[in-house]
Amino acid sequence: MSKKYTEEEIRTIALSLIGKSFKELKKIDLQKFEDDEEASKNKAFFGHLLEEDVYDIAMNSFSRPDFEDANVELKVTPYKKNKNGSLSAKERLVLNIIDYMSEYKYNFENSHFMFKNSRIQIIWYLWEENKKKEDLRITNELFYQFPNEDIETIKKDWEYIIEKIKAGKAHELSEADTMYLGACTKGANKESVRKQPFSNILAKQRAFCFKQSYMTGLVRKYIGDYADVEKILNKNETMPEFIDNIINKYKGKTKTELMEELNVNSNAKNVLSIIINRMFNVKSDLKNTDEFIKANIVPKTIRIEENGRIIESLSFPYFKFTDVLNVDFEDSFIKESLETTKFMFFVFKKNDNDYVFKGIKLWNMPENIIENNVKSMYNKTKEVIRTGNIVKYIDDRGRRITNFTGLKDNGVCHVRPHGRNSNDTALLPVKDKLTGLSSYTKQCFWINNSYLKEILKEFDN
Repeated sequence: MSKKYTEEEIRTIALSLIGKSFKELKKIDLQKFEDDEEASKNKAFFGHLLEEDVYDIAMNSFSRPDFEDANVELKVTPYKKNKNGSLSAKERLVLNIIDYMSEYKYNFENSHFMFKNSRIQIIWYLWEENKKKEDLRITNELFYQFPNEDIETIKKDWEYIIEKIKAGKAHELSEADTMYLGACTKGANKESVRKQPFSNILAKQRAFCFKQSYMTGLVRKYIGDYADVEKILNKNETMPEFIDNIINKYKGKTKTELMEELNVNSNAKNVLSIIINRMFNVKSDLKNTDEFIKANIVPKTIRIEENGRIIESLSFPYFKFTDVLNVDFEDSFIKESLETTKFMFFVFKKNDNDYVFKGIKLWNMPENIIENNVKSMYNKTKEVIRTGNIVKYIDDRGRRITNFTGLKDNGVCHVRPHGRNSNDTALLPVKDKLTGLSSYTKQCFWINNSYLKEILKEFDN
């Protein structure tokens, strides 16, 4: 039988762990774990270690909280220090498996999610690259209960997930659907599926999770320096309500009118971004506000020309050829990014030589598009790199035409350069067969402008 603890005892033990490495806590052979490839991939390993070796509670997959008597769940999770000195969560915090067949029967307050996760003892450790797992060190702890500033958003996220289950669309759930509380895939592989109550279509097994972006907000608030992070929401105000207020206040006004009203005096290329920051009364950058960080919302300005065309495609950071070659799509950065990111499109349409603010659209890429169009592009990219068939031919103007997925090949996404110039290159793991080059112009993944037009067609009037 597992040992019983009070809330105070749980917290006291957590505090006593700060500053210690995992090898100082172990009873089991951590070196054996290091050498076991399958075990080392288990992200829950450190949680199991603390359950068994520190708190002396049996490892289990029960639907009850780990410390049942105190109604407290235990979570161990990593964070990292970025190159610019800021801190970020290394991963999402996976909570409990979503039981499609029963969770919908409850309201938020008496849901199994609340029963399991309303009080969590979080223990943080600092992840450091190339450091042995046993030498990683616990640095901070937090006895977490839903903050007043977040509870309404978390509740709405839970309700959104439940409504999708009730609509027979559990198979269409995506982590990016919601703000703070996500529905992440949870299983050994894509074959891990479950029945759902209102459809015969099997749905991927998913778990409630606090998104990596939400965890980053907690890391910066409780571990890093969060004093300078701006907030945009007032107390008890939700993001949808705030967005509606922005739209109602500024929709239909031209860029010129907005510049005058918001006191923007700039000819910069990013003047529309400056206008947006002023709309939200943000001094620095909207993407760096508390709410945008925690929800992983990426703001993007979209300009629609008078003929309805969107000129610019949407780019992602450049990828390393070696990374694509060595990482399967399931574990790729582009898949994770699209599954977890919600875009906020600020749409401006040209009219009489000025751009009119048409409104805002929150959007995330549907799961089926990620699993088909994006996966196809990624796998083709990987194969082109693996075979060394980067350049298809050189045209009569001396331009190198590649075998990567082009703008017209996929309908959704493509690959093309995003370096400063042709000399901004990255190493190739296999030399290009046609040119013999061992490095090539940096490339990145793009969302097609034609696909953006389809997403935003409601604004084309």
